[in-house]
Amino acid sequence: MKTNPYADPTTEKRQAYDAATAMLAKQDEDLLRYAALELRRCMEAIVYAKLEVYGDLLPEGSVHQWQPPQAFEALIAIEPDAEATLTYAVAPQKEFAKIAEGPYRVVGVDERPNSKWLKKTWQKLGFYLHAKWPFSRSATPTSSVRPFLEKTLADLAPLVNNNFSAMMSMNQAFTCAGCGATVKVLEKAIESSHEAVVCLTCGMPFRVEKSDGGFTFFPDEPPFTCDCGASTFVPSRPIKVGYRFSCRSCKQQFQIVGLDWKYAVVADDAEVSESQEG
Repeated sequence: MKTNPYADPTTEKRQAYDAATAMLAKQDEDLLRYAALELRRCMEAIVYAKLEVYGDLLPEGSVHQWQPPQAFEALIAIEPDAEATLTYAVAPQKEFAKIAEGPYRVVGVDERPNSKWLKKTWQKLGFYLHAKWPFSRSATPTSSVRPFLEKTLADLAPLVNNNFSAMMSMNQAFTCAGCGATVKVLEKAIESSHEAVVCLTCGMPFRVEKSDGGFTFFPDEPPFTCDCGASTFVPSRPIKVGYRFSCRSCKQQFQIVGLDWKYAVVADDAEVSESQEG
């Protein structure tokens, strides 16, 4: 898919990292909040730079609406090895279809972030961007955030200093039964993962079966259909009564109101309209 020609995450991650470095070097406590903001921006740019490599696998219709957490999740959903730092090397091939014996020459090292650390750190940085809660029971001043920011800066250094990213794999494509979007996935992701393949547009999972050298994709769970006609996947396992979700098309909000899979239109933040059978 095409990317914004005016967006350069590789340059932006360096700019944000350098800005945070300069602020922390000034030993000014009033600048720590701004340093946290720049570190957060740096982390987002790192993920966006990695996602650019998988451009053809990103859903054209919805990727432009993603927020950072969605981008973080997509990075792992696209490729199970997305968290593993990989070294790429080449050597002359003497025989067709036979792995070269070497010697190998390193082309580059693809430094990749850990997803859990990425999301946890990004959220913690966001905590320091808010005003202090005046109704806290503790009157004890909170400790300085500087040690955490300095450690985050050090942890990000390898990801900022290394711009090499690569992806080599055959792709498979199928039409999502939930939203109709074309879903493209890596063959190695299908073969190495025991979990369902997920449509990154609506979130619907698919069970994969391999036969006769090909792959067949079966919907794992039925989608929710809104009154507007659009289908949206609602996961059954992590939700509970009160869970809210939105139609991917018209953005109407719904809420789970019973264990017998009833749902209701969310009229506003205070009340829910009469429930309907799901």
